[in-house]
Amino acid sequence: MFGVELDIRTLAFIATMSAVVQAIAFISLSLVARRGVCTTLWAFGGISNAIGFVLLGFRGVIPDIASVIVANTLITLAHGFYWLGLEIYTNRKPSYLITGIITGIVAILFVYYSEVIPSVSTRIIVISAALAGFSLICFYILWFQKQGRRTAPETVMALTFAVHGLYHVFRAAYTWLAHQEIANFMTASTIHMVAFLDVILFLLLTAVGFTGMIIISLNTSLRAEAKARNRLFAVLAHDLRTPFHGLSGLSLLAQQDLVAGNQAQALGNIRQLHSSTSETLRFLDDLLVWGRTLFDEGKPSRTEIDIDQLIKDTIATVRPLLEAKSITVTYSPHNLAGYGVAPHVQMICRNLLVNAIKFSNPRSRILIEAAVVGPAIHIRIIDRGAGVSDKMIAEFTKGTTSYKSTEGTFGEIGSGVGLSLCRDLCREDEEHLWLEHNPEGGLIATFSLSAEIPENAA
Repeated sequence: MFGVELDIRTLAFIATMSAVVQAIAFISLSLVARRGVCTTLWAFGGISNAIGFVLLGFRGVIPDIASVIVANTLITLAHGFYWLGLEIYTNRKPSYLITGIITGIVAILFVYYSEVIPSVSTRIIVISAALAGFSLICFYILWFQKQGRRTAPETVMALTFAVHGLYHVFRAAYTWLAHQEIANFMTASTIHMVAFLDVILFLLLTAVGFTGMIIISLNTSLRAEAKARNRLFAVLAHDLRTPFHGLSGLSLLAQQDLVAGNQAQALGNIRQLHSSTSETLRFLDDLLVWGRTLFDEGKPSRTEIDIDQLIKDTIATVRPLLEAKSITVTYSPHNLAGYGVAPHVQMICRNLLVNAIKFSNPRSRILIEAAVVGPAIHIRIIDRGAGVSDKMIAEFTKGTTSYKSTEGTFGEIGSGVGLSLCRDLCREDEEHLWLEHNPEGGLIATFSLSAEIPENAA
């Protein structure tokens, strides 16, 4: 094919060394990366590949059960591990059962066509079909990602898997055609040479490509964390100090009024002190939830959430605020269940309801609705209060809303960050939160939950 045939044993040795290098790279990657299980699965894949090629290299020295059956089963399993790792990397639910079934079928067929009806060509077709299937699925996962734009290493890896998969499709087809004596356009040494060259390039490119994918992912994650941490400390340094200054001033005024015998004024200050304390405590709870998402490793797990119970608990939590302004909340149970990160959903629902109370007029009504809209459940909190400007809605949608406290209709003091935190949590959980004008006056705040079990649910 190339005018000169490369030595097959030399290529086999290089392929084995490439597999060992890949295994070492993946093991090192799993020790330092922060992408969780995916790098561990790739490390298992590298180890399986390395052991498989070492066993292949001893063919003729050790029994065929090890150098043929076990070796090819391990190489198939390695590709299965690559697939599983990529599913977790792209936030899909890993297909452990399918991987096990395919690997088991390959092992059984290799036993049958090695011990019962020996057939080298059939074994080549079996292993090529399995590797082609795994590789083309890996290409599909990387090329058609749900999370938008691919990085350069992801593109390279997708193309690598595509070429590797197509080569094995060709190899299986050629072997079948040659076995049927329909065509024989390549010599045996040439087809083996191309097979080893494919393996060497595939092993080296995956070692470099997966490492590049994790490095870029880690760099992006570190930048986002640094930005979020700076933002968290800015909020702690500024927005958490302000409420405590207010609490200190109110407590001093209440003390002075009591000393002066002005009980009515003191009672008013104490009530405002209680309201401000509750708001500050809620804000601190929100910051703790947000901080946990910044410092916890891994993606938070999604669980089933009873929508009726969620709203019932939220209303109970803010009951003192409702009673202080004589506001009623209307909600009709729908017996719905959604899927989301429970602490995040609770925080979002509570913040939106508190925000509606804050900007509603005394003795008014707030309506909460829940409905299934396509694959999602939309929860709407509708008030008829002060509302917001078009500019504020536009800035909120773009994510440029600044942390500016706004007084409520009853003089409530807020931190100004609740809605922004809710928006960021929704984006992190791949959900949505948006604001709209209420045609009857006021604001409609809507956030979504998945109505179906997500692929990456725990």
